Amino acid sequence: MENTNNSTMSQKENLRKLREQKRDLIGKVRIVEKERNELKALRDEKNSQVKELFQKAKETRELRDAINEDVKLNKALRDLRQEDVTIVVKELEKLEENMREIGVNSNFKKNNKHSRIAKRIQELEILYQTKGNMSVAEEREIIEQIERESKELEQLEVVESKREEFKTINRKLRKLRAEALAHHKAVQELAEKSQNYHEVMLGQLKEAKKVRALADADHKAILVLNDDIKKIRKEINAVAGEADKLRKALGEETAVERKKRKADMAKQQEVELEDKANDIYERYKNGAKLGFDEFKILISRGLLKD
Repeated sequence: MENTNNSTMSQKENLRKLREQKRDLIGKVRIVEKERNELKALRDEKNSQVKELFQKAKETRELRDAINEDVKLNKALRDLRQEDVTIVVKELEKLEENMREIGVNSNFKKNNKHSRIAKRIQELEILYQTKGNMSVAEEREIIEQIERESKELEQLEVVESKREEFKTINRKLRKLRAEALAHHKAVQELAEKSQNYHEVMLGQLKEAKKVRALADADHKAILVLNDDIKKIRKEINAVAGEADKLRKALGEETAVERKKRKADMAKQQEVELEDKANDIYERYKNGAKLGFDEFKILISRGLLKD
């Protein structure tokens, strides 16, 4: 008998230790789960940051690409203006050659000689028309003088015409060169802006990759913690199973088993009470004399009105 008591005490002590071990393991798994959940939150936050950085890099790249399109356009316009400059330079060189051939200086400055000759021709023409009693020699002299003055006037007009043409082409050349230079400056400014956007984009991508590497490291740590949690839970189940066997051997109930047992007992009592009430009611209908307690049962079951 004493050996039996000692064995029971030993089993109870073992059960107590198993229950303590289970509580310790549950506390341990909760700590690991908390660490895992905190790490999950950090990983998710990093992944959101990575997503945001990649989106910003995409927007920056789109800005850079749009500027690069403007660079291409300005390069094309600059090259076209430079081609036009080449054409106009050749046109100007041809005109200068023609002016040299006819003895016209490109640096010719306009003076009042043109108006003086025109006035002189007019005076000679008036003289020829109004002067009377002129000899043939005088008339010839006036006519020849008018012809000489007219020829000189024509030459001056040619000179002035060439000069104006030279000035017009020169203005056109300056305008084309200014436009080519403006497009070239635009290319330089836009290219610098494009490079700035490119560097910003590279920085955003670099940061995104760095943060993603940290998020991946967190995820690997989470997987390790998940394995730890599985191992601890497996250990909890093993300890719980061993404790359950020992508890059953000692005849102890769990709270669930005790609740179920009480529920079964209450259900059985309800069935027995229902049968008893029906039996009393049958005897009552057959005229049997009932006691006070029996009347209470019928009333409580709703078989009689009190």
